[in-house]
Amino acid sequence: MDTESVITADGLTKKFGSFTAVDNISFSVRRGEIFGFLGANGAGKTTAMRMLCGLSRPTAGRAVVAGYDVGEQPEQVKRHIGYMSQRFSLYDDLTVTENMRLFGGIYGMDGGTIRRKTAECLRSLALEDERDTLVGSLPLGWKQKLAFTVATFHEPEIVFLDEPTGGVDPMTRRTFWELIYAAADRGTTVFVTTHYMDEAEYCDRVSVMVDGRIEALDTPKALKAAMGTDNLYDVFYSLARKAERG
Repeated sequence: MDTESVITADGLTKKFGSFTAVDNISFSVRRGEIFGFLGANGAGKTTAMRMLCGLSRPTAGRAVVAGYDVGEQPEQVKRHIGYMSQRFSLYDDLTVTENMRLFGGIYGMDGGTIRRKTAECLRSLALEDERDTLVGSLPLGWKQKLAFTVATFHEPEIVFLDEPTGGVDPMTRRTFWELIYAAADRGTTVFVTTHYMDEAEYCDRVSVMVDGRIEALDTPKALKAAMGTDNLYDVFYSLARKAERG
């Protein structure tokens, strides 16, 4: 793994009136790292991710993503990252290939590159026979894999995954993580939020947010050792139960 940091946050803070959603967090993520961003509902992880994606301006502090300041250069940040949410970020009323072409255009890819990448992705996903199928009619697992492929279609340096495997079976989740491993092996940094502790075990490092602050950050093995447990769920529960806000 490259030791170069492609995400850095320094005192990153977001307030909504008198409420502090993200409270002075600092951390870095290395190139090619799979970084798990954990926290109970209301902990502030989604707000933090929105700032890192250039979708929300920080109230204080600074973050640099793919070499661009999220507060001053949000549009540049957006063009150098990929993003996938639990809702899959696809258009159900467009076909498989139409979704790929649409997002390729949004990311500024030229026509020839879009056609080449579409053919490559259809082969890798074994979806060549479904190229003209409406995405809305695909099984959930296929939608999930297609959404990840679309999020990385333009070969971004970093891909942000916000609860990407919610609602799918364990076998499909495992298959999805094989796509994540393959992306990381190609040098793509993966920043992922998840509620599944077995998925958190797959990450190189994980952080746990509580009440807008990062309460712990280390490898899964080190966090478990520090808490004297062999179960990452115990680590998460022990930290999350300290939360004072719902």
